[in-house]
Amino acid sequence: MAGDNDDVDNGAPPAFVVYYNPIIHMLKLVTIAAICVVLALLPLLVDNVRGDAVLVIGAFIVILLVWAYLSFARIRDQRPQVVVDADGIYVRDWHIGVVPWENIDFIAHSSSVRRGIVSALTRSRRGPYLLFKFVETPAIVPSWPASVAWLQKFWVEMELQEPVIMQYGLNAKASALLRAIQAHIAYWQRSRDTDAGEPAIVSPDME
Repeated sequence: MAGDNDDVDNGAPPAFVVYYNPIIHMLKLVTIAAICVVLALLPLLVDNVRGDAVLVIGAFIVILLVWAYLSFARIRDQRPQVVVDADGIYVRDWHIGVVPWENIDFIAHSSSVRRGIVSALTRSRRGPYLLFKFVETPAIVPSWPASVAWLQKFWVEMELQEPVIMQYGLNAKASALLRAIQAHIAYWQRSRDTDAGEPAIVSPDME
């Protein structure tokens, strides 16, 4: 990825870097901890609790503890999650490296997205978010160990059917990210060859 100084030297807008928002994930961690405490105390507050009910409560607690671990990991994670610069856009969760601007066909803010019934039922989308469409889907670069890389690849392939960047949990608004993308696409359009193809469509226009 090009650095901030490289972008400025080339006349490009400065790189836009997005990180996890530790406050959001800390609040989520506290909420999860409170729910776990309530669930753990529940068998003690209710008379004649059945054994299978305790097992169900225990299963819920285990799931919540896994969620708490993921939230704690994100609090400590100081790596860039999204980088927008002259080279294109990098989204860590996509596991496809940098997507060059010429490979992006369409970008839409959730405020302008009309979702079909199937998409709404099968995919959880907590707005605001940005929806992308690629000209060609880039190759996936798994980050998990080889023994379970196939599972990560399967999951990423499912997500890349509707690649999105969710605002929730990040330290930048989707609208600010879209404006940074627009600025870099405009710079790319000015600097590219005249026969480099059609420009990406961005909706809505945040100018």
